[in-house]
Amino acid sequence: MEVETHEVLTHDEIADFSRLGGNPSDDYMRVVEMLDNVVRECMYVSRSYGGIPSPSTKHYYASVLFTALVTKGVTLAQLMPFTPWVEKKIEHWDYASTAGLVRTMLELRIAFYYLCSDECGEAEWECRWNILNLHDCVARIRMFTAIENHEEVERLTQSAEEIRDRLRANLFFETLPDKKKKNALHGQAAYLFPLEDIAEKAGVAKTQFRWLYVLLSSHVHALPMSFFRIGEERGRGLPTPVEEGYTSICLSLASTFLVNTRDEIHALFQAFKAHGDEIIERESREAQAALADLDTKVKKVSSEGMSVGETKLLCTTHVITIEATLIQDNKLEVRYRDVRTGAVVLQSTESESGTYLDLYDLYFWTVMVNGEHVTNDQMKFMDGDDFAFKTDPQTRTLHFKHG
Repeated sequence: MEVETHEVLTHDEIADFSRLGGNPSDDYMRVVEMLDNVVRECMYVSRSYGGIPSPSTKHYYASVLFTALVTKGVTLAQLMPFTPWVEKKIEHWDYASTAGLVRTMLELRIAFYYLCSDECGEAEWECRWNILNLHDCVARIRMFTAIENHEEVERLTQSAEEIRDRLRANLFFETLPDKKKKNALHGQAAYLFPLEDIAEKAGVAKTQFRWLYVLLSSHVHALPMSFFRIGEERGRGLPTPVEEGYTSICLSLASTFLVNTRDEIHALFQAFKAHGDEIIERESREAQAALADLDTKVKKVSSEGMSVGETKLLCTTHVITIEATLIQDNKLEVRYRDVRTGAVVLQSTESESGTYLDLYDLYFWTVMVNGEHVTNDQMKFMDGDDFAFKTDPQTRTLHFKHG
């Protein structure tokens, strides 16, 4: 029997075959830069309000939904072709996957507005809140029924009845039409109003929402619209005008959802920021004390007669570990490692001539320049040597002084 043999390609050879197409358009790269900057800013905003006790359930779920929205934005920023977030062997074009993420972001934007930004009375807000709770409970009942977990189904069924009782006793719920009350008590609808109506109030016109929801939803499920026209123009991971165009739409939409929600987060939490600032100030004082101690340890290590190649642990916290290695006489390499992953998130070289910043992870640290938050495109001064820096491991902040 004659067996035909085939050449086995290495990973690098496959990657070489996949590097097709030239550079993307300037318009596309502007959209990439926009999402990049928006996501970074929203990460900073999220962290700047950290530590503030939620003054209400509305505020608590605003923080939850904003975190979820920013998390999806980070994922999208990593997936988009020609992203500055990750290094890739090839640029893989797959707008259908970005469409699925953006649909989730659209729904998170709607949920945020409906629950946290839309002005309504206390009774109506409690009604909205309980309808969401009932929908969650009924969905979990279906899930546990599918795997025949009868104990959990019984517990959830009891919880669902308690929520229905709260709804029946709600003054706003009593004013609803009978049909709407019946649908709400059934637990299949999460919202009091159609999504397109909420979206319009949240800044997305009804006609745009209807078009977007069909387009984006078609790629969440493997229905005919998602694969019938796969071919030369789309669906093969290759750069084409169609892939670039639809990817640009997805990135622009995501940026809009993030910006609008960011503005509403400011409106919700600005009045309570003083407490958060107190926490940050206290953490900063603690960090400065730790930094002074670290600086002493670095100087001590450099004068202890370490042998070249020897490494010593300088500091360990719940966030980072800091270690120093003597790489030459009177020259130390200091590395900051993320405790969770072990990855190096900052590395500097200490010598008699001063401190040189070798590398840092822009996504681990909040970056401040001259006391102000900056985005990636404002870091070009790093190409020169006209700056000083200090780390704040406690708050994961990297402070630069420039100019």
